[in-house]
Amino acid sequence: MLSRILRVCVVAALFCARPVHAGVPAPASPRLSADVPAQSLAAALTLFGETTGFSVSWPPGTDDLHSPGARSGLTPQEALEALLRGTGLGFEFLNERTVKIIYTRTLSEARGEPEPPPTPDLPPIQEVTITTTRWDRQVTQLPIDMVVWNYDAMVASGVKGIADIGALTPGVAFDFFSSVGSGVYTDIIIRGVTDRHGSATGIFFDDIPLPAARSNTFGRALPPYFDLERVEVLRGPQGTLLGADTQGGAVRFVPNQPSVRTFSGLAHAEWATTARGNPSYEAGAATGGPLVKGVLGYRFSAWYRSDGGYVDRVDPFTGATVDANSNRVTSESLRGALTYAYTSSLTITPSISYVSTRAHDSPSFFTYLSDPSAGDLNNGSLRAQPFSDTYYVGSIRLIGNVRVGELDSRTSYYHRDGDLVVDDTESVKWGGWGNPLGLAYPVTYSNAVTTYTALRQSVFSQEVRLTSPDSDSRSSWTAGVSYYRTRDSERYRVVAEKIPANNNLPLDAANSTGTVQTQFAGYGQVSHRISEHFTLSTGLRVEHEEYDSAQVVNPIRASASETLVAPKFSLDYETGNRNLFYFLAAKGYAPAGVDAALPTCFENLSAYPTDTVWGYELGAKFGLFGGRAHLDTAVFDARWNNGPGVTTNCLVTHIPGTAVSKGFEVKPMAPLGRLEARLEVSYIDAHYTETVSANGRVIVKNGDALGTPPLVASPWNVLTSLEQTVALGGGVNATIQAEDAFHSHNAGPFYTGIPQPPTFVPNFYAPKLGSDPSINVLNLRATINVRAANLLPALCRCATDNAERLDVWIFLNNALDSQPTLLKRNKGADVSNLFYATTFRPRTLGLAGTWRF
Repeated sequence: MLSRILRVCVVAALFCARPVHAGVPAPASPRLSADVPAQSLAAALTLFGETTGFSVSWPPGTDDLHSPGARSGLTPQEALEALLRGTGLGFEFLNERTVKIIYTRTLSEARGEPEPPPTPDLPPIQEVTITTTRWDRQVTQLPIDMVVWNYDAMVASGVKGIADIGALTPGVAFDFFSSVGSGVYTDIIIRGVTDRHGSATGIFFDDIPLPAARSNTFGRALPPYFDLERVEVLRGPQGTLLGADTQGGAVRFVPNQPSVRTFSGLAHAEWATTARGNPSYEAGAATGGPLVKGVLGYRFSAWYRSDGGYVDRVDPFTGATVDANSNRVTSESLRGALTYAYTSSLTITPSISYVSTRAHDSPSFFTYLSDPSAGDLNNGSLRAQPFSDTYYVGSIRLIGNVRVGELDSRTSYYHRDGDLVVDDTESVKWGGWGNPLGLAYPVTYSNAVTTYTALRQSVFSQEVRLTSPDSDSRSSWTAGVSYYRTRDSERYRVVAEKIPANNNLPLDAANSTGTVQTQFAGYGQVSHRISEHFTLSTGLRVEHEEYDSAQVVNPIRASASETLVAPKFSLDYETGNRNLFYFLAAKGYAPAGVDAALPTCFENLSAYPTDTVWGYELGAKFGLFGGRAHLDTAVFDARWNNGPGVTTNCLVTHIPGTAVSKGFEVKPMAPLGRLEARLEVSYIDAHYTETVSANGRVIVKNGDALGTPPLVASPWNVLTSLEQTVALGGGVNATIQAEDAFHSHNAGPFYTGIPQPPTFVPNFYAPKLGSDPSINVLNLRATINVRAANLLPALCRCATDNAERLDVWIFLNNALDSQPTLLKRNKGADVSNLFYATTFRPRTLGLAGTWRF
């Protein structure tokens, strides 16, 4: 089977189908705000409708056709011409917001098949219609620098979650502290905007915020990629419409919704083998459609994945293997949703989602016990470090048309349980923070120090939005109010049998911190076409924040309240030939709060102040050579003010003072013979802009790189992709793709390099040790997609009209088996020469298939 697939893919690379398109002039409308990747025609038209706000209808029986995709910045007419190239279909605009896909030649001609004899007296054809909410149009309305990953694009690039999206989206990074447990202290960085521990990127699932725990991203709850309609990465501050903790940007996970008109579903399976590691596998299924046609519809999905480990836990004293490939991870999710069309203008959609992730042990290795270049990865921790993270989120959404516009109300409840075990042997009272014993690690298992941490988090939210109706008006607007109430509880317990630095006495200490935070906001945004070429947009959010925190041991309380304002302004200019130039200024913010009591240093809770970011962006989108080539560019400058810092006895949190993150992004696209070429380049210069001292010592210097190693941005990020898709006839398409991601080394300097306690990391900056290197990962993929009825007629005979296609692909991730030493860090500071690090999953070969019906 594999050899047949490979032979077909080789043949596919030798041919190229010449596109054919048809269309009529389009009404004035915003340009396509994001790329529409090459994919099935149905998926491409769906994404076109979502990113432009058009209602799109097309005849059935065309879903097995393939669309070559379209680049961002095109007008609706140009985008449709690109999307329909080679399909034998055209289009016509019925009004300002509705487009209809029509036949210009028969499907048999488009597929290269013989024309079947006519069949008389067939019933009228039912059309498929895709719409999107007006709120989505406001959030993603131009001008904005946005990357959209739909499900087909994620499958094509092997995306399994936010870590892969970060690796494959220039200007976005997803990292974690390698020295803390199972890699759960994570950070998502967009355009270099990051804090000591804090999150500056908002995460939203089905428009419901999934907040970070306290100020950091402890085990950040992240949705799985399965049965998603798309993932949107919004670069730059999003405070006006999306609220707090979006200083650098936001990531929106948009799941598939129930339909009251049509049935659809998918079944997915995958198996892969990793060099020097255990196999990985996954299975998932989703289905949806009308229970009562036109009145009640459902959507249900279930998914399970097991990622095999590739790091061994060993005895640090003998080198013997204790647990081979111990960093295995399992994940699962369930989601159910109903849509009730109460009237033609009001729908009610309740939904509930459950997500669980369990890590068996840490993915980090000890540098002195390992040799990554030889594929030898060993972790010498004295304790296994499992992590369990489970959350569920339920919501009720009402969408209805009222006299003045579209009303969108969502009530939701989110609850999360996270439990983490950390081997703190190296840092907690082992040799003291000055390490007077001069030991790199203990000499017996009885010296082990274990920290148990439990997080409980719940959020109730209510948001009501009103968005202007679709009309020929030159203006559009949205207004809304939101209320959030968050309860966080973090408990820890530190246990040790004997501590040499403490007269070999045992240790058993515990503490807990609870926080209640409320947020109430009102916001609005107005866009107005002030002339034929200029459009002005302004927005404002006013939010009142307050919190109340308390710790149990050594009782301490902290509370604060404030009112924050987040404005937004944009001006875009569209030339006579439809090229677009825009300027954008927006503010993002993170409210004040507290860090929970720290188990490592037995510190009390500590309050931190509000931080704000002003982001400025100048961009342009060009269509070149009659639309055959495109160039999207953006230059940005983000000004960050983190307010006064907080200094504890063992570390510095929330680095104070001002900082700047500036750079540019370029996305050119041009045909290279028979190949579709994609190139994205991002450059980021993020650094502090003042020298700050506290308690007689320098905290940070002017010019130090923004962030705490290893959670820092790469200056240069380049993504290159080559892809060829051709129709082989008989409803069969073949695609070959090569994708290469490059991230450059960040040379600093960093505030952790200032030679003074407690932040100084000895020997970390020695030439042989260094910090993270530049990295390069190459992924290869070959895909065959075919109409399921053609491939499996016996199985599909009962549902031929509904069967879309079967996709089967073979992939080779990390094809060059790159194993750099990444995220290197020791436990705390000024402790020992023991360094933790991680690396890429070794070369992985896999086979996967998805049946869509």
